[in-house]
Amino acid sequence: MNQTHNKPLLVVEQLFHSYREGGGGRPILNGIDLQVAEHECLALLGRSGSGKSTLLNMLAGIDTPQAGRIRVMDRDINALSERDRTLLRRRHIGFVYQFFNLIQTLTVAENVGLPLELNGVREPEISRLVGFILSDVGLGDRWNAFPDQLSGGEQQRIAIARALIHNPALVLADEPTGNLDAETGEQILDILIGLSRQLKRTLVIVTHSLEVARRADRILTLSDGVLSEQGELHW
Repeated sequence: MNQTHNKPLLVVEQLFHSYREGGGGRPILNGIDLQVAEHECLALLGRSGSGKSTLLNMLAGIDTPQAGRIRVMDRDINALSERDRTLLRRRHIGFVYQFFNLIQTLTVAENVGLPLELNGVREPEISRLVGFILSDVGLGDRWNAFPDQLSGGEQQRIAIARALIHNPALVLADEPTGNLDAETGEQILDILIGLSRQLKRTLVIVTHSLEVARRADRILTLSDGVLSEQGELHW
């Protein structure tokens, strides 16, 4: 796949973080530098416990690094107040989780429309946009279903629709196929990567699977707290 030469949407500079362990700390991110271009699909590959999810949560402004800087759309997210970080996520970032994180008491349409509602969009515009995105993920007929009436693959399709409906600049996916069988996971990747490219979103996928990572434009490996190009991977 062709690498993009667009300007960076996401810039990470000298990110450090460690976990408290016993009497000291265990480094998990050790001077991470990273740039992700607009419209790029990047895979962050690493073993379980390597810090991939920690890094992704920092990119979203959910967690705060002990040192370093993260810029999203030219905004230093660690310099923002908690409220402003929340607003940045709500307006400009979409998140896809391994375990779907759907609200069980809400219908499919209500789950998908929630980001729009939080951003102040009103009916009937919410319904119109929900209809479009549900059609895009192949679930236009499950509007009134509840999450527990859906298969795992269907729930992840709904999660993707929810992550994309508010037209975020940046989409972060944490092991999006990790809770699915291989065939369903392949279908989910087709939808997630295909829609992100169609809508010209920047997509960062965290995964432990080389097969998943190979679907991206670029692969970086996180090991021993350091990011490296995929060519250095010894899996």
